[in-house]
Amino acid sequence: MAIQINQIKGDIVELIFNPKEDNLSIGENLSLREKRTEQGIIVQVVEFRTVSYPSLLMEQLRMTLAGEPFFPLPLLQFAEKEFHEMRNLNIAIAKIHKLTGSPWDGWNGWIPARDVVVERTNDEEVFLNCIPSNGNMLYLGRTMNDEPFYIEGQALEKVNIITGVKGSGKSHLAKVLLLQLIERGAPCIVFDINREYINLPRHEIDNKTGKTLQRGIIHLQAGSNLKLSAYQFGLQPLLTMLNKFGLPEISSLYFESRMARLFEEIDVRQKMGKNAPFIGIEQLIQMADAYEFAPDNDRINGAIRSRLNALRNTNLFASEPNESVSLHKYYGLIRDGGALVIDISGLSNQARSGFVQAVIEIIKEICFNEIAAGTERFPFLFFEEAHLYVSRNSIDYIVNRSRHIGMTCFFVTNMITGLDEAVLRQADNLFLLNLPFEDDVRHISKSAITDMETMSAFARRLRNYHALVIGNATRNYPLIVKVDPLEGINTAGETKYFFKNVMSNE
Repeated sequence: MAIQINQIKGDIVELIFNPKEDNLSIGENLSLREKRTEQGIIVQVVEFRTVSYPSLLMEQLRMTLAGEPFFPLPLLQFAEKEFHEMRNLNIAIAKIHKLTGSPWDGWNGWIPARDVVVERTNDEEVFLNCIPSNGNMLYLGRTMNDEPFYIEGQALEKVNIITGVKGSGKSHLAKVLLLQLIERGAPCIVFDINREYINLPRHEIDNKTGKTLQRGIIHLQAGSNLKLSAYQFGLQPLLTMLNKFGLPEISSLYFESRMARLFEEIDVRQKMGKNAPFIGIEQLIQMADAYEFAPDNDRINGAIRSRLNALRNTNLFASEPNESVSLHKYYGLIRDGGALVIDISGLSNQARSGFVQAVIEIIKEICFNEIAAGTERFPFLFFEEAHLYVSRNSIDYIVNRSRHIGMTCFFVTNMITGLDEAVLRQADNLFLLNLPFEDDVRHISKSAITDMETMSAFARRLRNYHALVIGNATRNYPLIVKVDPLEGINTAGETKYFFKNVMSNE
């Protein structure tokens, strides 16, 4: 490669190259080694510029004279030929990341002399130095050199962010990760707000033997084939939903006090091996009618009753024991590989928030049960646009406690500013797709695993269905992957259209 160093400033190297001879691309890794010592640095191309030089003035003067040469003709012809070659040169702006060696070492500020050999860093060397491997490899797609790109499953735990502008392929990448986790035997739970995941391959079980025939998804639609009893829902999520529907503070305190005593009674009966009474929304309304929440207080009982009626209209609560769905039971079905896709698209904003909080409480119970049993089959949670239905306190709890209770979470969003800075700083991996907005780039740069220069360099230049991966999965080295297209699998969500495709009928 006939590439020369123009200058080095800070951690930025300017390389002069001829694009006709060396076709560099954004994200490409290069090794710059001194000829004398073999010491070198690993750099990554982040930007291109054109070369500017004094000979441009010669061309401008010649054109001003309307083609009348003021140099002797042979000299002018030589200068024109040289200028023609020079004006095709470009400058590649590259960021210094590592020192060469085996393995690569962190860059300590050392820079090579100008007399260097510039070579492309092959994918094998990149993988050896950047991709940890403990035997749990997940296939994401292909490198820019069309080599298979894998990441280590363990390095994917605990907090991950997938972000990009609408249409860039962020949900597609999430599905690739989901299907790879399922294939590797991981249990997954997806909160699907846009019906993005419901067409993925189904989980199939032999009804006679109970054995899994095919790992895939189980579609649970909140308010349809997924309803919970009031006890399953939990006290805090119940209070959250009632407050969303406008329950006054005093009434909320009375409701909380009575329900806490009721749930304690159920806990005691279950510990004693006795059957506990079923508590659904109808039973709670009957309690309000019987003044059990606030004896002799019409206003408080009336306020509670009206909000319970609103909850009944969400269809989230089972009216009888047979309607009640056990998420613990469904989790058992996908515990050795599979996904529960919880469809929350049909819920109102008020109902959605409380319902997801209730499910998160159940997931916490599942994690604690796995810890107590020593089995540690912890779930991988996917939150599509989490900021729309999960409170900031719940997100903070998930992020802060995920390492202690075992769960791994993926926040998939095109509104990265909806995630708090505290979440970004605790992220273990970032999957960045095309992100053209400066405010978004500035916000994502608050992550502890990247910097503003790297984000600015790549965010606007990534093509659709190409992702920048950085974090534990790449040992904090930014790598670009062409995401697996998942041919033969229906990855499309359910988009409704007014105008139909009439051309196909002609």
